[in-house]
Amino acid sequence: MMLNACTIGPVPTIVTAPPGAVTSIIPADALVIKNGKVFDGTGAPAIPDGAVVIVKNKIAAVGRAPDFSIPPEARVIDAAGGTILPGIIDSHVHEANSALVRQFYFLRQGVTTVCDLGSPLTALTPNSFDAGYGSTARVFRSGPIINPPQGYPGDGEFLYPVNNIDEARQAANLLISRGADMLKLAFEPGNPKVPWQTPQKVSIPNLDLPQVKAIVAQARARGKLVRVHLGTVEMLDLALDGGVDVIEHVPLPRLDQIDLTSEPFGKLSFDYEAQLARIIKQNIVLVPTLDFIITWCENRAETPERKALCAKYMQTPVHRFYEMGGVIALGDDSGYAFRTGMPLAEMRRLSAIGMSPTEVLQAATRRAARVCGHGDELGTLEPGKFADVIVVPGDATLNIEALNQVDFVIIDGKVAVSK
Repeated sequence: MMLNACTIGPVPTIVTAPPGAVTSIIPADALVIKNGKVFDGTGAPAIPDGAVVIVKNKIAAVGRAPDFSIPPEARVIDAAGGTILPGIIDSHVHEANSALVRQFYFLRQGVTTVCDLGSPLTALTPNSFDAGYGSTARVFRSGPIINPPQGYPGDGEFLYPVNNIDEARQAANLLISRGADMLKLAFEPGNPKVPWQTPQKVSIPNLDLPQVKAIVAQARARGKLVRVHLGTVEMLDLALDGGVDVIEHVPLPRLDQIDLTSEPFGKLSFDYEAQLARIIKQNIVLVPTLDFIITWCENRAETPERKALCAKYMQTPVHRFYEMGGVIALGDDSGYAFRTGMPLAEMRRLSAIGMSPTEVLQAATRRAARVCGHGDELGTLEPGKFADVIVVPGDATLNIEALNQVDFVIIDGKVAVSK
């Protein structure tokens, strides 16, 4: 897969020695970040006195600082006892084609990559991630959402309309040929997504199963993921039968499938949990965008009692999915109705469903890179991966609030932000 960044040759091999030994001399042109705890995103324990070695635009080595011999010519960033970790990846944003948006709202806040889910066809033309404004966050795009005419998101540049299986297949091929990094579908029946009874809404058109399978087959053949907007359980089986890779938002249960009287989370029905188990069995990743959908629900609540139900209704399925071993990646829907930066609000929501700080960080790095289709190049601090690194004060592995401040941002091996 190609990144929208310039690859600068092979990375010199630096052999990491056993603890207590000293490695080969680091190249004089290296950038070394040290004097901090290294969270590499792989799931390995954090390194208390760690160092990250960058050569050109790649990670060259990661390990204990005492195990490296740093030449005086090397550039050194002092983490000052903070946390050194991969750049944060927001895997679900909108309207991020502008280099200035990606610079000011994302990169300067420590978000080094965004995944734009639902962009106009014209936005698929390649653009530099250093577009004359200085470095900007990387961006990967899905292009417009494939759906029937009048299907979600309605008429306009964010919909790629298809009428049959042949058009669905052609749409997938065209979007990928134009540069889509992944494909996005939307299964939206138009029914309310709130934890109280409401009148049924008028249904809107959706793809059928043969069309979904045709799109997924074309994406698979060309090494791309298929991600689906899914707000209720009503169309979850279509996503599962169709073989999608990622579910966006939360497939909320019917009100008869959840008991909201239990604490602290609601109790889900057996049949709904069976569907969650099927998501896990099929290795589908969930990007719940909890903060966005909880806020959306609260804004529609007419009473304090209804407002209080929103978080429980949205969080319960995600909490249970997590308990059952499901994989969660971070995305916060930035730009749909509001612009975020460092997605701390979403991190707090993931913490509230039971995820530890290190699990939240993994959701925002390694797992987010995976659902953006670039997990082999980004998301962890491992030799050979692109050097997107941030440094924050405090210990982010114990408290995600450490990400409130970012001291250094390195993208593609270049220092873009420094305190």
